[in-house]
Amino acid sequence: MLVEPRFRDQIRCLVLKDRRAKALDEALSPGDRIAFNGFLASVVAVLLAPRLGDRCGVEDLAAFSHEVAARHRSERRPVNEFVVEEILRLIYGVTPLFQTIPVPPMAVSSAGAAIVRYLNNTDAGIAAEIERVLDTAVDLHQRRTPH
Repeated sequence: MLVEPRFRDQIRCLVLKDRRAKALDEALSPGDRIAFNGFLASVVAVLLAPRLGDRCGVEDLAAFSHEVAARHRSERRPVNEFVVEEILRLIYGVTPLFQTIPVPPMAVSSAGAAIVRYLNNTDAGIAAEIERVLDTAVDLHQRRTPH
């Protein structure tokens, strides 16, 4: 599936701490948000690979989710730790936490952005390599969603 340039721009703005990120996020229609969240999961997967590797156990995913949520709480930017973990479970192909009620798309966007912010704040190389990260995420996304 093709990735809209504005989705790339939104992630770039988030990583580079450009104020336009919020406006781009708020401009997403409900359908666009679902498409954006798919791409966001691909971006998170690319960013996580150096940190967590290709395979990860449930305990590692829960610990990382807690780490992300704790950092955001300390910054007074609370995020739902379980939604963070749900995104990680999706990426790693682990049984989802939410099997009967879907996670609202806005919560997925917020948790995905929290993961990107956390990784960006703990790895200075991400901002410097954002175009490579985005290109790799586009390639991964197109392989994950072939329509």
